[in-house]
Order: sequence, then C-alpha cells, then structure tokens
Amino acid sequence: MQSDAEQVQMQQVRQALTRNPKDTAEARNLLLYMVQNGKRLPSPETLSYAYVYLGYIEDLTGGRQRAIEWFQKALAVPRGDPGILAVAKFGLTQPVTWIRHLDAPQGAQPVRPMPAWAPKVGKAYVTEQPPTTVTPARNLSAIDRRENFDALWSLIDATYADFNLKSIDWPEVKKRYEKRLDAVAGDDDFYLLLYQLVNELKDTHSWLNNYRVPMPVDVPDVAIDLFAGRPFVVAVKPGSAADAAGVKVGAELLSVDESTIAQKMEALRLRLRACSSERAYQREAGRHLLAGDAGTTAMVKLRTLDGGEQTAALRRQSGPGVRPPGWAVPFELTRQHFVHFGRHPSGLGYIWIESFNGRDEIASEFDRALEALRDAPGLILDIRNNPGGFGQPRIVGRLLQKQMLVSISHIKGGRRHQDLLKHEDFLGPAGSWQYTGPIALLVNDVTGSAADLFACELRSAGRVVTVGTTTHGNLSGVGTFVVLPCGLVVRISDGYISDAKDRSIEVNGNGPDAMVEPGILDFLNGRDPVLDRAVRLLRK
Repeated sequence: MQSDAEQVQMQQVRQALTRNPKDTAEARNLLLYMVQNGKRLPSPETLSYAYVYLGYIEDLTGGRQRAIEWFQKALAVPRGDPGILAVAKFGLTQPVTWIRHLDAPQGAQPVRPMPAWAPKVGKAYVTEQPPTTVTPARNLSAIDRRENFDALWSLIDATYADFNLKSIDWPEVKKRYEKRLDAVAGDDDFYLLLYQLVNELKDTHSWLNNYRVPMPVDVPDVAIDLFAGRPFVVAVKPGSAADAAGVKVGAELLSVDESTIAQKMEALRLRLRACSSERAYQREAGRHLLAGDAGTTAMVKLRTLDGGEQTAALRRQSGPGVRPPGWAVPFELTRQHFVHFGRHPSGLGYIWIESFNGRDEIASEFDRALEALRDAPGLILDIRNNPGGFGQPRIVGRLLQKQMLVSISHIKGGRRHQDLLKHEDFLGPAGSWQYTGPIALLVNDVTGSAADLFACELRSAGRVVTVGTTTHGNLSGVGTFVVLPCGLVVRISDGYISDAKDRSIEVNGNGPDAMVEPGILDFLNGRDPVLDRAVRLLRK
C-alpha cells in the first residue's frame, strides 16, 4: 500500500507530466530520486508506476533502448499494479508515447501508431486506448464496406492472440464472410456482419466498442435461470399477467413461440455478444429466451412442478423486468458496497465478493472483512456470479505467506499467430498480517474476467479448495483497439492468461476441486449445496 509520502511524490510526478508542455526533466529527477536514493524502495504499486513513467519519458524523448530497460524493471516488481504493468508489457514491443491518465485528450484523441509488425491497411490503425470522438459512418458504398471489412479482418489477424489456443481457422472465416458481404443491403446489416465476424473469436473481451447491435430486451414479468443446463422460472411478479395465468416458480420452460429451447438459443447467437465458453453462453442466452419487443406476446410451453404441461401467452413489458433472486445465506451479513461478510453457524468465516468493479475500495472492504474474521478457523470466499472488473493483487496478497508464481501472461508480440511474448506473474504477502487458515472458494459459470483471475491466482498458489462448477473461462486479459476508416472502433484481445502450470484459463476456466451443481429443487427449498460442501470440507 502506498504511504502518504509516496502519494505526495507521485502526485508531483503526475503534475509535471500533465503540464502543457510536459516537464519531463522534473518528472525524471523526482522518479530517479524515488528509485535510486539508496534508501528503502517504495511500495510495489509505487515502484511499478515509477519504472513505467521512466520508460514513458524515455520513449517521449527518443531513448527507446533505455525505455525497454525501465519496462523490464517494472515487470520484475513483485505485486506491481496490474494496470500499469499492462502498459509495461506493451512497451516491450513498441514505444509508449501516450498513457490515458497522463494524456487525457482535450479534443481529438491522440493516435498511437500501429505496431511495426501490423499489416498496412490504408487509414485503419491500432491504438492502446479507444478514440472517444468518432462514430460509425452511414451511407457506406459497396467499395467502402469492402475496404473496412478487409481492414478489420487483417488487423484481427495481426493482433488477436488466441487463434491457436481456440483452433480458429481465420482464413476460412474470411471466405465465409466474404460470401455474405456482397449480399449486405445497408449500414446496419454491414455492422451486424462485422459484429458477427468478431463473435467468431468466441471471446468475451472482444467487441464493437462504439456500435450497439439492435437486440430486443423487453420480457414478460417472469425471470428465467438455468439449472443443469435447463431453463426454469425463478421469479414471477405478483399481480402480473404471468401470475394471473398461473405461471409458478419452479416450472421448466420447454418452448418459446413454437421453437425448442435449443433452437431459440441457437437463434440468439446472431445478436448476443459471444462468450469465451459455451457454458457461459448458455447461461447468458437463458436470460434472453423470452425477450422481444414491448407489447408483443411470448407463447410458452412449461412443465409444471407436478409433471404436467401448461401453455401461456405472456405479454412482454417495457422496463428492466423481474430480477432473478440470488442464493440467500442462512446467517446475518455485514453488507458493504462490494464485499459482504459474516460468520457461518459452524464458526467459519464467510466473505462474499459480489463484484470486482472497483479498485482500492474493494481491497479496503476486504481488509475490514478479514479483520472481523481474523480468528475464524477457516474461510469461505464466495465469488459465484461475480463477472469481474479489476484485478485485486492486494486481496490475494492478504492470503499468501510468501512470493509465488500465480499466473503466466501471453501477449501478442508479432504479426504471426504464434508470435507471443510470455511473462510470469508473481504475488507475495500484502498488508500488516496474512490469513493462514484453510480457504474454500465458491465458483460457478458466471465467475469470469477479474474473478477468473482471482480464482486462477489463489489456485496457482495452492491456497484454496474450489467448490461449485467450472468458471466462465473468460481471461483473455489485455486488449487493443482497431479503428476503421468508417469510424467503427473494435476491441480485440491481444493476450491471454494461464495458471502457474501454463494451463490457459481462457476457454477452459478454473475447474472445481469439488464439483457441486445446484438443482432446481435446491433453489425451491432454499438449500445451497455448494456452501454446504465447502463447510464440510473445511471442518475436516
């Protein structure tokens, strides 16, 4: 954690680097004093920032080789800040001349040149940060569409990191989409084609950044969730038309508008954003099975709790719809913004991390939870349904007693599909004390992104037994942005992360040590078999 003195010093550095013009000489002197004054080095967070800033200054002033040396130093810092280390990784392959928090644009977004190994595709380029002032053009000609299609395919070919990992035949994909390109009738059809082209990557972290494909989102006053791959009603709004039609919680959805569930899920692929694993896509598609335009009717067939069948006409309503209820823990929780905690009746500590969509505040909330549960004989960490956010090395460090290899990053470093740079990521103890008791980590198929990373790091360190079902497998890591001549901006993953044994988490996910999949009867009876198994394992 940064000391007050370090925060003051870093603020002075940032002030020098955000002036117009930048005072790189003052910033360099401040940074060199921090890292070379012979006294105790700054915290890992501060040190990683300092090294990257020094490399950035060298790149700004033409000292490319020295810049690379500073970036290498940053990547060697145990427990460095993940966000700034991503910049350091980028700096090993090309100059870093723009950092968002130091070069926030006043008007047009600065353009970073394409990597030296990227193909030449006219006005299209690759940038670390997406421009915020461009919008997709309208009234594109057939020639325009061809130019932008070719540029996107080529830049994905050069920058995407996971072709070999996922066995994607990218030239074959191009042939299929070229046949469809000639039949495109207008702008929206063209952008839908590009959307589906990006979906071929099956990558949750690759998407159209400034264009939203139209997708009906209005649903009846019921909520659907999947249990063992089958969709069930989990909530019905009291007094709604669905309630009046006799739709009950626990009924299984068999068909929608005369389409089977499998047919409906397959049709949704045309407009739903891709997921990194099929299990995660099925869960996401399950939430959209009843979606359509407000005012229309969904004709559904259900299997009731007594085994009979029921048909119902459910009118779709505008608005957010009914929220599926979560699993309720049978004991009191102290609730915070992101991290909630309490004690299981067995005496075990329980910490539920609802989301990682925050930075220092999440780590601080976890610190408070851990302090309250310091004497617990075992700890249950619940990250089920946690979709991710930002990496949390400080939280992981509170559970480690020594520095350990926790993940391996693979970053695109050349034009060929196999050109990947490999970097080992280490974490060590954080905070004034570390929890040393046994830990059970609860996961499911929604656990993804930063939550997948959290599970990967703790599993790699051997600190947890995982209970539940395999995680999303959504850990492609860092990304770059392709900007096309038509103004479309596309995020493309240019890396992926593996565990300490170099097994990719992207696609594969973090598998549980104890597989426990709740069923609909568990839900109806208020049972949480995942939590129950974790308690039994820890009490052994």
